[in-house]
Amino acid sequence: MGTVPANPFKIIQLAFKETVPKAHAELQKWHQEALKIDDVDIREQAAWTVNDKTFHCEGGSIFALLAGENKDNHIQFLVAYQTICDYLDTLCDKNDAHDPNDFRSIHQALLDCLTPDKPYGDYYQYRDHFEDNGYLRKLVDACREATATFPGFADMQTHMQEVSQFYIDFQVYKHVEEEKREPLLKDFYERNKHFAPTMRWYEFACGTASTLALYCMAAYAAAPVQTAQGQQIKEAYFPWVQGVHILLDYFIDQEEDRQENEMNFVAYYRDSKEMFERFKYIDEKATEKLQMLPDKKFHLLLKTGLYALYLSDKKVMSHPRLKAEAKQLIKLGGFPASLFYYNRWIFKRKIS
Repeated sequence: MGTVPANPFKIIQLAFKETVPKAHAELQKWHQEALKIDDVDIREQAAWTVNDKTFHCEGGSIFALLAGENKDNHIQFLVAYQTICDYLDTLCDKNDAHDPNDFRSIHQALLDCLTPDKPYGDYYQYRDHFEDNGYLRKLVDACREATATFPGFADMQTHMQEVSQFYIDFQVYKHVEEEKREPLLKDFYERNKHFAPTMRWYEFACGTASTLALYCMAAYAAAPVQTAQGQQIKEAYFPWVQGVHILLDYFIDQEEDRQENEMNFVAYYRDSKEMFERFKYIDEKATEKLQMLPDKKFHLLLKTGLYALYLSDKKVMSHPRLKAEAKQLIKLGGFPASLFYYNRWIFKRKIS
C-alpha cells in the first residue's frame, strides 16, 4: 500500500502535491455538471454548493493517503459523496416545508452510494416538479463506480452504511421545525447513548454529523493491502473524533448562528471554562481510541490538524472573543496543531 506519512511536514507536502489538486479537479467536474441543470433555482443551488463547500473536500482528501495506489478512486468517491452531503444540506436549508419524509427521501442517495446493487431511490418524491437532470443520480453513480475498485469494500460496507445512517438521522432532525429539533435530538441520544454514555446529547449529535469515519473506512477499503477493520475505525472516529470535528465547526459558527437564530451546539456550554473542559475530555477520548488503529500517528495528526483547519478560519480571526478562545483550544493539538495552523495560511493561498 505504500508508506503512510507520519509527520506533519510530509502530510502537508503530499496534500499540496497530490490529494488537493485531484479533489479540485473532481469538484470542477461536478461544478460543470451542476451548470447543466435546466431549472435555474436548482442549478444555482447546486453550483453554489460546489463552490462554497470546497473546504470539505480539500481537507477530506488527505484520507486518500491511506489508499495507496488507489488514491484517485478514493478521492472520486469522497468528492462525489461530500458533494451529495453539501447539496442535500442546501436543499434542506432552502425548504420551508421542513418535511422529515422529504429529508429522508433525498438522503436515501447517501445509502444508495454504498449499495451498488440496489435500484435508485425516488429521491424527490415529496417535491413537486423537481427536476435536476439526473445530477444526484450521477453523483451516486460516481460513488458506486469508485467503490467497485475498492478491494476491501465488502468488509467495510456494513460499517460505512451504519455511520451514514447516523449522519442521515442527524440531518433529518436538524432540519425539521425549530421547536421539534431539540426533543428529537435528545431522543436520538437516548436511543444510542450506549455508544458514548459520557457524552451529552448535543455532543453526541456532533459525533453523528461528520463524514470522517466514512472517508477513513473508504480509504482503507480502497487500499490494495487491507490493514484495518471497519469496527476498529468506527469505534475510534464515531463519535469521538467526529465529535471534535463538528464541535470545532460549531465553535467557529457561533456568532453567525447567534445572529441568524440558528441552533449551535457549542452555545449549550455555560461558559468558556466548561467548553474547554468538555473539548479536552472529548479530545482525550478520541486520542485514546485512535491509539488502537494502524497508522495511529497519521490519525492523530489528522485530529490535531482539525484544530488548525477550523481555528484559522476568518470567522475566528475577525472576532476578538473567538480568537482568544481559539488560542486556548489550539493547545489541545500541541505542536503539530500549531504547525498545521500556521501552514493553513499557505494552504489557502496555494489552493485559491
